[in-house]
Amino acid sequence: MDEEGRMFWINGPEAFCYLSEQRQWRSGLTFLEILEWKQCAPSGLVSQRFASLVQACEAFEHNQVIWSHDLYLRRMGDQMALHRSLDDYRPTAMKLAEAAGARVLPAPWAVSGQSQAQVVLCCEWPAPSRSQDLAHPKRRRRKRSGSPVLQTASFMEPVR
Repeated sequence: MDEEGRMFWINGPEAFCYLSEQRQWRSGLTFLEILEWKQCAPSGLVSQRFASLVQACEAFEHNQVIWSHDLYLRRMGDQMALHRSLDDYRPTAMKLAEAAGARVLPAPWAVSGQSQAQVVLCCEWPAPSRSQDLAHPKRRRRKRSGSPVLQTASFMEPVR
């Protein structure tokens, strides 16, 4: 977490990792509750790749991260936020443990009897021009003739 309370993950393999900002939609939860109840999702803001975890941490601490927007990750984060912000949401691991006999834990936001979810799904970037879902940048498309063509749309926009 940074000094403004924003949360960042380190993603990917240790020798080729990157940072991603995570947004939260419930207030009043502890850091452990946010993690345990999966109450955060990617915002779409990602860093360049780093050769090690130490290099990623040092770049973050010294404000040397180059941020860009990943629209595919943003869309995925929006879907995660919609699903996880439901009042009766329970993470899959928790459901499986309860089915195996573990104690059922009350959701921390349900203790007060009222939901504190504040899902904000407004996007600062322009919406896609077509109503179809964004294609993943690594997904291959085929022409009608059958020859493979790599999707060429750019999904990374530099932050200015």
